[in-house]
Amino acid sequence: MLVEDNHSFRQVLKLYLQSEFPSMSIAEAADGVEALKEIDACLPNLIFMDFILPGENGLELTRKIKASHPNIMIIILTSCDLQKIQKIAIQCKPDYFFNKGSIATGEIATLLKSILSDKGFRTNGSMEAVESRREEKIAPWVLKRRIWWEPAPGASSYGVYVSKDKTLLEPGSFSWETTPGIISKQVIGKTELIIPDEWPEFPAESGTYYIGITSRDDIGNQSDPFLLSGLFKFLAPSAPLRGGIDYL
Repeated sequence: MLVEDNHSFRQVLKLYLQSEFPSMSIAEAADGVEALKEIDACLPNLIFMDFILPGENGLELTRKIKASHPNIMIIILTSCDLQKIQKIAIQCKPDYFFNKGSIATGEIATLLKSILSDKGFRTNGSMEAVESRREEKIAPWVLKRRIWWEPAPGASSYGVYVSKDKTLLEPGSFSWETTPGIISKQVIGKTELIIPDEWPEFPAESGTYYIGITSRDDIGNQSDPFLLSGLFKFLAPSAPLRGGIDYL
């Protein structure tokens, strides 16, 4: 569902989603009152929520929806500074934040495809589960993953943090390397990591992990984390194909 009072932007976003996910059913609402009526009529799996709405703002509406429907995923869209919004939005519990300009970069489509895949749905936007969760396709279990991010102006290095608990990476709980339950790695001179080759400490247990990426300058100032999430599955190396016992 799209909750956005700007009709022009709402239609742009709707057309974009329909082009990327042709089987996705999309409801629309221009304010909180319409949004709650739509939710009662047909419970959505995912809501794109405008930060600034007439009447009840997007964060308060998110708080209300999450209280009664905690499984609905909510993505806040805004033209404002993302870091400032994240700091004031912790209690409202949105799942993701995006700048409205990210439509042009393809970030939203990439995120949705990852979410659909992780939940066992088809990446064309259909809510029909793939047969036996893709019959696990014997899963193909992932041996390696690449974590990447765009370079930040003024950054001389980056901190990458991983946790199974998303709340540990949210402003208010997050305290960089001193955060309990977080594994971290400093990255200098590049904007990617190959898992597990370049980060052997990364958890080997399969599951969904949340990745926080921060920027650091030359005097040690460090930003709040940019959040990613993904399903990680790892296999041990295959057994030898041949062997035997010889007399010496």
